Amino acid sequence: MFCQNMAPRRAVNARNGDQLPPPPLPRTAEELNALLEERISAAIAQYEANRTQDSGGPSNARRNGHGDSSGGNVAQGCTFKQFLDCKPMNYDGAGGAVAFVRWTEKTEATFRMSKCTADQQVIFATGLFVDEALTWWNL
Repeated sequence: MFCQNMAPRRAVNARNGDQLPPPPLPRTAEELNALLEERISAAIAQYEANRTQDSGGPSNARRNGHGDSSGGNVAQGCTFKQFLDCKPMNYDGAGGAVAFVRWTEKTEATFRMSKCTADQQVIFATGLFVDEALTWWNL
């Protein structure tokens, strides 16, 4: 017989049987802001820890300008020559917004192909400016 006052049965996950239930959801704006601040701080701390670990730690001296002492490339990123080997298009500032958006999309695709890091992307993209775009950038 089916009882309508009875709560539905929940399947017990064998892997999660030992875990505590999640904390209750925040009820006020202050509780929500505190929870967001806590979670964001934890995420940033985890990101920084991973970034430091991936780069060899803060004591990893940049002896040769590449981040390692062997004289070779870093495991991640690329050189400007490797980036130019992908034949990126120069941007001259002509053509308006449509030309700029197309150039941006093609340049982003080139960054993905060459596996450039984010800090390299800014430097390398500015190396593609010519004529009016270069004049604007140098202001």
